[in-house]
Amino acid sequence: MMQRPFFLLLFTIFYNFAFAQEELTHEDSLVTVALPPGYLMPFEEAEETITSTEIEEEAVKRMLKFDTTGAKVLNQVDVHTAYIPTVSDDVVMKRLREIENEIPLNYHKRVRLFIDFFSVRKRDFTLRMMAKKNIYFPLYENKLREHGMPDELKYLSIIESALDPKAVSVARAVGLWQFMYYTGKMYGLTVNGTVDERRDPEMATEAACKHLKYLYNKFNDWELAIAAYNCGEGNVMKAQRRSGKVKFWDIYERLPRETRSYLPQFVAMMYVMKYADEHNLIQDKPYYGIPAETIYVNQSVDLKKLAKALEVCEEDLLELNPKFRYDYIPEGVKNYPVNIPAARLSKFLENQKDIMAEVKYTSPPRPVYASSSNNYKRKGKYYYTVRRGDVLGVIAQRNGVGLSQLRAWNNIYHNRIYPGQKLVIYGKGSTPPPVKSSPKVTQTSTQSSNSQSNLAKGKVHIVKEGDTLWGIAKQYEGLTVEKIKSLNNLKSSRLKVGQKLKLS
Repeated sequence: MMQRPFFLLLFTIFYNFAFAQEELTHEDSLVTVALPPGYLMPFEEAEETITSTEIEEEAVKRMLKFDTTGAKVLNQVDVHTAYIPTVSDDVVMKRLREIENEIPLNYHKRVRLFIDFFSVRKRDFTLRMMAKKNIYFPLYENKLREHGMPDELKYLSIIESALDPKAVSVARAVGLWQFMYYTGKMYGLTVNGTVDERRDPEMATEAACKHLKYLYNKFNDWELAIAAYNCGEGNVMKAQRRSGKVKFWDIYERLPRETRSYLPQFVAMMYVMKYADEHNLIQDKPYYGIPAETIYVNQSVDLKKLAKALEVCEEDLLELNPKFRYDYIPEGVKNYPVNIPAARLSKFLENQKDIMAEVKYTSPPRPVYASSSNNYKRKGKYYYTVRRGDVLGVIAQRNGVGLSQLRAWNNIYHNRIYPGQKLVIYGKGSTPPPVKSSPKVTQTSTQSSNSQSNLAKGKVHIVKEGDTLWGIAKQYEGLTVEKIKSLNNLKSSRLKVGQKLKLS
């Protein structure tokens, strides 16, 4: 470990003493009578959620030409530090070998890029992760141990969500482990208008362990399992087929852009957290989770009333239950778990009947979707533009239509959609066109399509609503998207209704 200058040592001793004095005089939040050991005060600063995509973009823009030898003269120095050490590539390689366990920690220029990013450019972000890790890492370590998985996987959650249980990505993945709707559902996580169990730390961590174990058993390689956690097993296998190789760094160029940075970020964050002291990243103000116990309810509960009845602050109770979208538990639940501060369990048990009668939720129910982008009440015929990360089933659900209807209206015979594609949707009061046959692909319909393609070869296809180049190519024998583009001098995949396309 690198020695600190004497003046910095004096500053650290003085700072720790001053902070200790502040802790002794800090009042408890709102009406909690006594501060239990390890009790977490509400965060006093707004913490931005930094997604892996934002880290990737930031790195590409600022770090590709970054010279690590100039690190000492940077002005971006956190209040906890007085200098930023420079570290050679040889030292980084040696340290990676020292902390490598079950998961390979291969040195690569991309790994070094993110080590510099987290230890130099984004020191404030790394310090926040060092402060928050004590809240979630004990849970991760226990779950990983139960499943017989490498302890190092706990650092993956930092890259996924910046340790924010309410984090939402641009692709609408949610929670500490960033589960998409259908993946979460596959592992038993309930998502509805009032509850999103992807935001529950314990349930989401259990699901993440199962999913990572499944991916590891499929690839028998932790680097590939981690990559597949980010982009899906299909994309990893596609990269293997296209490259003719197997290992992560051999198929690197064939992986989606974000995934290429995902594993290096994981390795870099693990390295920086392990060698924080050597990079003069000193976190002397850690957070700790609220010691909690679980109670089970069979009725609606107003969480604000429950906080008042238990004499704890609302923020603490809501922080212990991030899975609830709003501040209440709806009617109809059976033995539904609710976390409360452990220091208040005896109070609850002694007065359970009176408390449950007092905290019943009586306000009118909230709308299922609070997002301004929700279209499920729209009337008439309208179009939805597909965004990156959209799933056909979720689009149908959000717009209040059936998946089979959405497929039929847009001549889609599969679940594959593309960013920028426009989907026609018939809302309330509109009259959809009659559907002559089911859009599901069957042997009969496939034969019919092949027969039609033989007859239509050499003709012109007139673009209809919902048509895509991929769908048109599938309709006609011997056609590909590239061939249609070449025949019609198309520079993009955008089509217009009524447009005529040459097929040969």
